[in-house]
Amino acid sequence: MTTIILAATGFDGEAALVTSAPGAGITVARRSLDAVDLLAAAVADPSMPIVLTGEVPRISPDIMARLLAGKRTVIGLAADDAAAQLLRILGVTRITKIHPTAESTMRAVASEILHGVTGVWDTGSWRPKDMQMVPQAAQLGGQLVAVWGPAGAPGRTGIAIALADAFARQGVSTCLVDGDTYAPAVCFNLGILNDTSGIVVACRNADNGTLTSRSLQLSASVLRGQLHVLGGIPRVDRWPDLRHSALTSVWTTARAAFTRTVIDVGPCIEDEGGVVQHGGGTLLSSRRNAAAVTALTAADVVVAVTRDDPLAISRLVTGLPAVTGLGVSTPIIVALIQSGDRRSGPALDALRSSGINLQVVPIPFDAGGYRRALAQGALLAEVAPRSPALKGIAALSKVIATEMATR
Repeated sequence: MTTIILAATGFDGEAALVTSAPGAGITVARRSLDAVDLLAAAVADPSMPIVLTGEVPRISPDIMARLLAGKRTVIGLAADDAAAQLLRILGVTRITKIHPTAESTMRAVASEILHGVTGVWDTGSWRPKDMQMVPQAAQLGGQLVAVWGPAGAPGRTGIAIALADAFARQGVSTCLVDGDTYAPAVCFNLGILNDTSGIVVACRNADNGTLTSRSLQLSASVLRGQLHVLGGIPRVDRWPDLRHSALTSVWTTARAAFTRTVIDVGPCIEDEGGVVQHGGGTLLSSRRNAAAVTALTAADVVVAVTRDDPLAISRLVTGLPAVTGLGVSTPIIVALIQSGDRRSGPALDALRSSGINLQVVPIPFDAGGYRRALAQGALLAEVAPRSPALKGIAALSKVIATEMATR
């Protein structure tokens, strides 16, 4: 007998499915009434298959992503195209058609669990499971740049803003995203006061299945020309609005909506605790760092920002292994902010002696230019067009373009 968790609240034939399950070789161990109850049942048994409809109360793509994270078998039940589409929005890819009788439905479920042969519902026709779909991200031409730096390395947001502006001035459709859940400051730096937190709106659209290239573009503020800004959370306690699965959808959609997307992320990328399920999983864990983690893993290039003083270098050296530990295999470029009249040689030597063999781009620090830009809520190129920092940013943009061209 195959034991399952059944979550079919709202389906008139739910009771019939339970009573007919033994005849199909299935035991319904638990009947979940809503998403909270389903999560609790999933935590109790991390390996038990789940069978559900898309009408489970309070179910969301984020909850579904957590259920699927451990490679658990999740089977959706759909009666028609609309129900199948709802399940796909939630993230369910294995969908079984509801048959005329409950027993035949449960037999189809059992066959899908054991053999995976029933196929998936796709616009009214059954498509064999051996047909491979081309991943959406592979079809999209946009590129993502994640700008990260360890704690205590000021200059990350300034680099992200100037880099996005450099791309936009090249005539490239660019979106600057504030993905920092600890100290969001992009809108403050640019004097955008009436922002409605574009990233929160985009994540909500991702959750309810209405996120498109057009809706993402409308969620962003047009700063000037080709430069768009997707503002961050209005308060740091709003970080739960940025859920892992929603953010992943936002980054994928950004590839279709913009040619370049520059994401300013916070320094923290470790698992930050929360309630941990039996066996060490993180089904119910807290995910404040989801924005940084998803951006780093989705990026085509990572820019690691640091300064040329010993403390900042040591923090970068100790922080980089956490980045690579996420599975980041894309190029990492170090943006080395030069303080005052210091030469970059000693800092480069310190990096090399620590085993960090990455491409480094020195960027002069223009304190006066940045102060004027911040005071006016303007871009550095607008208030200090001859700033030496812009030459460093231009060099950085060329290195990034070269790395992207080879991918």
